[in-house]
Amino acid sequence: MSEPSSLHGQVVALTGAGRGLGLLTATELLERGAQVIANVRTPTEQLSALEEKHHGRLHVCRGDIGEESTAEEIVRLAAGLGRLDALVHNAAIARDQPLVRMPAADWDAVQRVNLRGAFLATKHVLRPMMRARSGRLLYVSSVVAHTGNAGQASYAASKAALHGLSLSVAQEYGRYGIRSVVVAPGLLDTGLAGHLPQEVFEQKAARSLTGAVPGRRIASVIAHLLHPDSADINATVVRVDGGIVY
Repeated sequence: MSEPSSLHGQVVALTGAGRGLGLLTATELLERGAQVIANVRTPTEQLSALEEKHHGRLHVCRGDIGEESTAEEIVRLAAGLGRLDALVHNAAIARDQPLVRMPAADWDAVQRVNLRGAFLATKHVLRPMMRARSGRLLYVSSVVAHTGNAGQASYAASKAALHGLSLSVAQEYGRYGIRSVVVAPGLLDTGLAGHLPQEVFEQKAARSLTGAVPGRRIASVIAHLLHPDSADINATVVRVDGGIVY
């Protein structure tokens, strides 16, 4: 059995790494010994500080994950490091409003980052993983993919689509030793939820049996699922929402 927490030697590509859950995940992976290719559209001070702290193990890949060239650059960086063990697609945006008032451009923007970005990243990391006959794909979804949420039709649809993508990839590439899994967090104390008014945040948190989920716990779950001992957690959705109140 491998060390229960170490990811030493692994190279992990992570999208949406600049802030929120992405930044927490990058930190967790680095602390467990992995090298991280951190994709971000616009670098943040926090990510730059993390890069300085973990000099030589955090490799920033700047670019729009909705553009194919960004996925290609992630793979190029991985080739320079000699391997690519895992992809964590965390990048996501939201354009929340009632469906009848939603401009098609807003719908398309959400799908472009949340789903097209996942498709492009997956498409390009699969080839080196197939050659290595090993790899882990992990997609960050959301509790709203299961429950829906008023005003979040575009976001919920994009996150639910990741479930179908992950399940299909697991079926197509399992023979190459590639595993695929979805993590569906509940309401987090970081990221997009951090912009909610306090009253709304508390109302949504009350829908969970355990309240809001600390982002650091989700980062820890992600790191755990990348560990070799979790290889049989495959072709499924791991819900980390505390249980939903009915």
